[in-house]
Amino acid sequence: MRQEEGIVIKTASHGRAWVETIRTSACEGCASKDSCHASGKAMEVCAINDAQAGVGDRVLVSIATGTLIKMSLLAYIFPVFSMIAGAVVGNTLAPALEINASLSSGIGGFGALAVAFVIIRLFEGRIAQNEAYTPRITRIIPDVPLM
Repeated sequence: MRQEEGIVIKTASHGRAWVETIRTSACEGCASKDSCHASGKAMEVCAINDAQAGVGDRVLVSIATGTLIKMSLLAYIFPVFSMIAGAVVGNTLAPALEINASLSSGIGGFGALAVAFVIIRLFEGRIAQNEAYTPRITRIIPDVPLM
């Protein structure tokens, strides 16, 4: 389970809260962390408020690893495989259409990539409504007094 610390910046009446997190622990193992501009920047996340946290509370926000993997596959792998499949189809159809194989492959690849993004956009609404894909505030982190 992926977990990030954050601070609740506002709450909503439907059991959700907006949490501001700093991208740190999610980037620890990344090979590009030194050149990435996202590392260390604030990000706002709408999460289900299971811990009943209030504005200003430090909280732990969690999302299931399986959910994170599914979303990563949808966002990154599906478009790439679609583009490759489109290029292969375009290359295969080039002789039958009597056009340049490279041109046909390029058109097929970019066309399939565009279709993949449209499919992702169509499924985005369903995914957003499903609570299984929504981060959750799992606990409030108590303030530690300084000595």
